[in-house]
Amino acid sequence: MLKINTLITISLFGLTACGGGSSSSVTFLDGIFKDSNVTGLSYSANAKSGITDAGKFKYKEGEEITFSLGGINFGTALAKPVMTPVDLVMGGTLSHIEVVNRVRLLMMLDEDNIPSNGIVISSKVQSKATEWGAVDFAAVDFLNEVNTIQLEATAEDGKAHLLPSAIDAIAHLKTTMLCSYAGAFVGDYSGSRVGNIAFMVDPVTGEVKGSSYDSASQVSFAVNNITTIDYENGLDFETGENSAKKFSGKLSSVDDMQGTWVNVSDTTSTGTFTGSRLGGDNTTVYRYTAAFTNGGKGLYVFNIASDNTVTGTSYNVSTQAQSELTGTATDTTLTVVAADGTTVDGVIDSSTLELTGVWQNLANLSNGGFSGGGCKLN
Repeated sequence: MLKINTLITISLFGLTACGGGSSSSVTFLDGIFKDSNVTGLSYSANAKSGITDAGKFKYKEGEEITFSLGGINFGTALAKPVMTPVDLVMGGTLSHIEVVNRVRLLMMLDEDNIPSNGIVISSKVQSKATEWGAVDFAAVDFLNEVNTIQLEATAEDGKAHLLPSAIDAIAHLKTTMLCSYAGAFVGDYSGSRVGNIAFMVDPVTGEVKGSSYDSASQVSFAVNNITTIDYENGLDFETGENSAKKFSGKLSSVDDMQGTWVNVSDTTSTGTFTGSRLGGDNTTVYRYTAAFTNGGKGLYVFNIASDNTVTGTSYNVSTQAQSELTGTATDTTLTVVAADGTTVDGVIDSSTLELTGVWQNLANLSNGGFSGGGCKLN
């Protein structure tokens, strides 16, 4: 009996040793918490915990994550690549009081009082926060709710920490969310007609525009905004094609959109559409997106790094061809070459970040223009 038990023990040890590598090999994903990028929040999930650095945190697919600061619990939600205070409130919207007050508190605690360049909660304030209790984010008189926190944070950092108004907080978060959701989305539509889409979400206005391609007629159409993204109603939008299709959709995440379409002149012609982000890079400093015309229609995505190098992708809506882009940028110019030989020269308005320019491909004697815009993502 002893010999059998010994064999069982050895066998189990062998299985554990052989399988130990796989059981401990956890694939962690990278996420960013934004109210602009926040440094100094604690995060905790089943498999990982830590402090956000420029918003960055680690998580496993499908698990919930909690964000806190000392005794202040900001909330728990399903972890995903980009998270904001909206995600931490059940049924949260841009103007929900519990969302707005979370934003106000984070803005108030920013070390340099310039939330637009990133929110940094100092190590002194992080340490002091261990003495703080829970905060009622539903409080109507939120200044009174966080008065002690304001005074103690001011004392710790040696500079005044002021609570911003709800209006300023909403404007700040809207700018952050617009930039996070802006960019290029490509995919297809099906139903009574089938084809491809190349939609661009404008980072300043929230307009959705771009182009589509009908497989049967083999014609590309311009797509223009009807309603901007509605941050109070599930990130919904409506966009119209100049062949009479209307696309009614929503952004289900920063990387996906879907919805339905109908031909407004023949309402029996309907279907659905889906799109996924093109050239997604959540770590880039600036992200620009532009729609190009002539010689085909499609989109450019330009990611500008801190050293002003440019990488990106082009997409032709009719051929679905993609090409890698590389180049350089300054405050006012963008010079890029595509892998297919296309040269792209753009002009950036440094105040609005609008982008316009021309492209040409000498190999196939084609050329055209493009326009779009960008934002500072990180």
